[in-house]
Amino acid sequence: MRITSCAVLLAFGCVSTAAAAADAAVDFPSKPLRFIVPFTPGTGMDNIARLVGEKLFESWKQPVIVENKTGLAGHLGAEQVARAAPDGYTLVVTASNLVITSILYPSPTFNPMKDLTPVMIAARGTNSLAVNPGKGYRTMADLVAAAKANPGKINFASAGVGSPSHILLAEFEDATNTSFLHVPYKGTAPGVNDVIAGHVDAMFVATHTLRPFIESGQLRNLGVSSSERQRSAPGVPSFAELGITPGMPAWYGFLAPKGTPAAVIDKLNKEMTRILELPDVKSALEKTGLDVKPSSPQALQELMNMQLARFTDIIRKNNITAN
Repeated sequence: MRITSCAVLLAFGCVSTAAAAADAAVDFPSKPLRFIVPFTPGTGMDNIARLVGEKLFESWKQPVIVENKTGLAGHLGAEQVARAAPDGYTLVVTASNLVITSILYPSPTFNPMKDLTPVMIAARGTNSLAVNPGKGYRTMADLVAAAKANPGKINFASAGVGSPSHILLAEFEDATNTSFLHVPYKGTAPGVNDVIAGHVDAMFVATHTLRPFIESGQLRNLGVSSSERQRSAPGVPSFAELGITPGMPAWYGFLAPKGTPAAVIDKLNKEMTRILELPDVKSALEKTGLDVKPSSPQALQELMNMQLARFTDIIRKNNITAN
């Protein structure tokens, strides 16, 4: 009899918990939301956060506060969200480098892969291999041939040790059987500036970031690290066309603290998917070179798991450590 009573109480408790979670979703949101962007204003994540935030305010009548919290390649902002209440009111708007930092900055108190819950992929992006036009590399074949003839001597910039551009360089060296002299910078901007100035030869740069420098003739795009040509750079060959294995694609997405009710995650996902598919929002983001492709939470989790395995292998193989 006691067992039966316990079973009934346990079942009642489960039903009550599920009902409470459902009620939370019905009332959500009842106060302002916060989007933490762990990078500077003007980045892809920042643009997505502000566009989606404006539209959420229109539909839900609750303000969305966008905060830029930089540090440790996005790690600090993500950790702040992981420590927030798991109620759906605080989200991190970040990118695939979140997976890289989980490997490079192991912590007993924060693991992005375990302490955050995916909400969705908002958009995907690509990276391009940019060179200074004055260096004489007119095609990818020119650069690869020069690197093979001068192993370890051609300068290749990155946004820092362990940054996505550094990981892409390691992947590129493996795919082309080449060796470059890695020159890490503290961020993308100073690296790009030195490629333009001719102090370094090449750098992987987000395709949407690269566009104005290509149009002005300051840089040349030798190839897009993707399986097909990109709408934002239709005249540039993809790595696949060039016979080079593309690097892991970039994603931009939303994540919530672990333990956020599934019903709240679902409500956020559905409304933000609707917003991202609005013609004006989609057009605004695609003009910056992003490919708007909203996904389910499960799709983001699967992609992160796949990237974790691949990035771990690359980082260990190349002995990459955080600064």
